[in-house]
Amino acid sequence: MEALASALAQALPAEIFVYFLVLVRVGAALQSMPGLGELAIPQRLRLGVALLLVVVVAPVVGPTLPRLPESAVAMAGLVLGETLIGVFIGLAGRFAMSAMVVAGSIIAQQIGLSSATLFDPGFGQQGAALSAWLVAVALTIVFVADLHHLMLRALVDSYALFPAGALAPLGSYADALVRWTAHSFLIGVQISAPFLVFGLVINLAMGLVARLQPAIQVFFIAQPVQIAVGMLALGLTMYAAIGAFERGLTDKLEPLLLAP
Repeated sequence: MEALASALAQALPAEIFVYFLVLVRVGAALQSMPGLGELAIPQRLRLGVALLLVVVVAPVVGPTLPRLPESAVAMAGLVLGETLIGVFIGLAGRFAMSAMVVAGSIIAQQIGLSSATLFDPGFGQQGAALSAWLVAVALTIVFVADLHHLMLRALVDSYALFPAGALAPLGSYADALVRWTAHSFLIGVQISAPFLVFGLVINLAMGLVARLQPAIQVFFIAQPVQIAVGMLALGLTMYAAIGAFERGLTDKLEPLLLAP
């Protein structure tokens, strides 16, 4: 019995360390991952999902994890590295979601709804009402199209691409974040491109009419028509917008998968 108790006392901290280390990466990813890491989701629910994923993932990746460090400095460095990797993977999806914010802001500006603001629970800030609506639609598509499975696969595959305990490639992380920012802005502009043309044409037309007939309140009369036509155009282009969002999210996640 004493030998069994001694063996258990030596093995238990190592087992706990495996689950703790997996929790650090998984928890950091869920804090920024779209759909599962929204600010509107209670912290207890997010913690419960993280613990459930840890129970599933830890037995699979446990043999590849480093041993329990002997010093506090090594432990702190290991936890910091796992946190950076988790946040990096979560941001891959979050940057794709920001494309919808960019598109919503541009569309609202062009169709005359820029003053209609709403609190966006996904990003925790005030923004255009159209942006909040597009983000809600994108979150729905994430779950309907099983894109959250793609993000979870990237999280599991990250243990092969970014081994725990290895030196984090900070330069590659920074380069990827810059490219994701540019790509998200590009996707947002592509989604809103028809509305940029629409806004240019209608503003030129209203300016011309106002120049020819100064007594007529052209902008006051034309604004309801501008909003109505803009909302109709939004409905007609939503299919293409959602397709662009899906491609943008997939393009960011595929490099993080072992077998796309």
